[in-house]
Amino acid sequence: MSEVIARPKTAKHSTTKVAPPRRPTPPMRLVGSAPAEPAQSATLIALTLRPTAEQFTGNRIVCAQEFGFDWLTNVHAIGWACPDTGREIARHVVDGYSEATGTLSEIGVHIDPHGCAWLWRAGTRLMEMVARYSERIGGHLCDAAGRPLGDEERCAIADHIDAVMELRRNAETAARTFTEPSGEVREYSELSFHYAVTREAGSRKQRYQRVFFDAKPMDYYSGRAQGMRMASEVVNFFRAHKTAKLPLTEIIRQALERCETPHGNMQKAEVANVVSGFMEVIETLIAVGSRQLNPAWLTAQINRNEELQVTWSEREAKRKAALAARLRAGREAAKARRLAQGKAGAA
Repeated sequence: MSEVIARPKTAKHSTTKVAPPRRPTPPMRLVGSAPAEPAQSATLIALTLRPTAEQFTGNRIVCAQEFGFDWLTNVHAIGWACPDTGREIARHVVDGYSEATGTLSEIGVHIDPHGCAWLWRAGTRLMEMVARYSERIGGHLCDAAGRPLGDEERCAIADHIDAVMELRRNAETAARTFTEPSGEVREYSELSFHYAVTREAGSRKQRYQRVFFDAKPMDYYSGRAQGMRMASEVVNFFRAHKTAKLPLTEIIRQALERCETPHGNMQKAEVANVVSGFMEVIETLIAVGSRQLNPAWLTAQINRNEELQVTWSEREAKRKAALAARLRAGREAAKARRLAQGKAGAA
């Protein structure tokens, strides 16, 4: 016999409605309250700005933006971000309720030099920004306990942050430095094919020779794929950086210099096959960028360089005329001295 599965009986005309499952209610947050910071580390430096009078003067956000602070990315807080990567360096922390009720009496300035975005001389620059900002809003810089900080203590904090940044830079350089099996020491950049040779194989002398396009001979299609992977590193670099420069001119020049044939070789493994794939991506980037480029910007750059050339030519003409006048005056003075000496000798 076949097995019969019994189904539960349901009412045909039931009017009972089942409520849909409710979404969990998110925790409430006061408008303008300080965002939650990541877990504080032992290296966090917490400073505070306290009003010199009863309250701060001016709008703290507008005043902060006047001196280089701005809204942080993906964080509802004013702070200071690295101009190159956009990552947070320092942030302002305030009590939302006090700010909403007009009784704000403290603005925290937090920075973790060991975990924030790297920036050269970040401590000196931050202290300068905070000093101008505190003066603008009528406040003074204190430590976390509210004790005012003098000039020596501010300099000590700036020097400490700068020293940490220098240590981080040195550690990053050491992490990017490798010794090849041949004994050659290379200091790599963010690109796997662009590095500097700091010591040649079999030598003890330090040197600095930059390699912009390091590629091995490869078959046609595998070489083109490798070249496209190398070009993708260039794309990722420009996506990650806003101000950092990449020696793209030198990279392209060295890539073309290493081409044995102009368009690659399907019958032989050559570096030109790698360059072919690399340049195809670069040409696509130029084509796509040309469609997005603002023509007004290009026109302004052309006009600016033409004006600079006129200014430079005028300055050079004046410099050369002044030099010629000094040389002429020097020759005339020397001639006058010789005549005077001749007359003195004759007398």
